[in-house]
Amino acid sequence: MSSTNPTDPTFRSYSAVQAQTYAVERRSYPNELYDIVLKYHTNTGGKLNQLLDVGCGPGNATRDLSIAFDRAVGADPSAEMIAAARSRRGKSRSGDDIKFEISLAEECSKINEIGAETVDLLTVAMAVSQYLCE
Repeated sequence: MSSTNPTDPTFRSYSAVQAQTYAVERRSYPNELYDIVLKYHTNTGGKLNQLLDVGCGPGNATRDLSIAFDRAVGADPSAEMIAAARSRRGKSRSGDDIKFEISLAEECSKINEIGAETVDLLTVAMAVSQYLCE
């Protein structure tokens, strides 16, 4: 998004309008891609208890993948992106609400829902690199 602050490498300075626009305009990946990822994950011994999606933005990929997991957490450093994600909600396979938390990727271990060795699949699906926006 050209209107973000180019000196903000974590995109924490999205406005509420920018976050909502991003949520609507940013398309999800094709279901076939999710199927490939989940098939590989389970075929190599991966469990489907907890998903962690870092850099989740408005939570599009988090919601798409959460239906395969008992619990799902989306984390993003932008408060407005997390507000957009929370407003769009979502449920996991077990019917639990997806948890959306403000957090840098490097600090995800501080999220209450994330305990030692509890994440079965970690994704960085829709995170935007600052280098792509320059």
